[in-house]
Amino acid sequence: MLEDLDLIKVYEDASESFYNNIENRGQKSRHWLRYDFRKYNLENLKNFRASGKLSEGLDDKQKNFSFSIFADIVRETSENYLINNLPKKNVGNCDSIIEYKNTYLDYNKLIHIYWFWIIEKEVLKKDKVSNICEIGGGFGSFSELFLKNYNNKIFLIDLPEANLLSAYYLKEFFPNKNFFLFSEYQKTNFLSYDNFIANDIIILPPNCKIDKKIKFDFFINTRSMMEMNFDVIKKYFDFIHEYSHDSTYFLNINRYEKTSVGYPIRISEYPYDNNWKVLISKPSFNQRWIHFLLTKRTFEKNEGDILKELENIKKIGKEFYGSYIDYSPKFIFIKRIIKKILKLFYGIKILNKIGQILLKIGTKLKNLD
Repeated sequence: MLEDLDLIKVYEDASESFYNNIENRGQKSRHWLRYDFRKYNLENLKNFRASGKLSEGLDDKQKNFSFSIFADIVRETSENYLINNLPKKNVGNCDSIIEYKNTYLDYNKLIHIYWFWIIEKEVLKKDKVSNICEIGGGFGSFSELFLKNYNNKIFLIDLPEANLLSAYYLKEFFPNKNFFLFSEYQKTNFLSYDNFIANDIIILPPNCKIDKKIKFDFFINTRSMMEMNFDVIKKYFDFIHEYSHDSTYFLNINRYEKTSVGYPIRISEYPYDNNWKVLISKPSFNQRWIHFLLTKRTFEKNEGDILKELENIKKIGKEFYGSYIDYSPKFIFIKRIIKKILKLFYGIKILNKIGQILLKIGTKLKNLD
């Protein structure tokens, strides 16, 4: 059984090793500088899903989401399906949660369950998937559904800060699983095929050395490549291509365009090779500015059609190019500090007016980049 303090020690060691390695410069994009303002201690870990705590930016929770989304998902799946996949405990003490029939319901999990339902129909009930690699999986909410329903082997690759949260979250649901964390990796600085086979949940930072014999049945990236520098995306695609076999699946759910790294990152420009067959390509459920793209590896002549589909995605995505201003984490952090100070001195009404002025100034400054 992993202890919480042990997880924090693993995080501290992984963070020191990862960020002191010159090869990892650029892995943390401008978008993820928000990590630098957080305290990774025991109290914050246990409450990581509370407002303003550690999962902010990794967590699509919403305090006032429309319950019609719940109804829409029930209509397509069933209430039993939803209830069976909702968690029965509030790990991380999310404060945007609804208790429903002895489960805990929040917007983030609803979306993940709907995605999982699609993957279950299209892949899991048709093909054998033994192991899954999720890149940028946040705190592990999506992976938890695969573990619970199909007992897949899960390999999570993310920054050390996110790995701390996913290790905590998943060990709370699966205390008897075998975990391979950075502390084990450090013993040899290598993930061997034998270690891969012997463990159920493997959580490591990027650029770790991995046995070439390991091949993944399913790769996943949901809403995080859009927040990476493009050269990092390219490295992940090289990794996906190298560690795939001839029928590997890849689920890619990302924005048509996001600019929080300082320049546009577009899903239509992701560096796929042409050996992918498109299975599903459509705007994502309830988030039409995001694209849902499921592909399968193929080396059959004339089956690879991903490059053509990326052109179609580009046409769809043009509607959203330039539509969103993604403020940098430093701007958001400074804005919060100013807001707290002004609230103490001037009260909420004047604060709102000042806030509107600051927002206009910030927008103009950002557009000068």
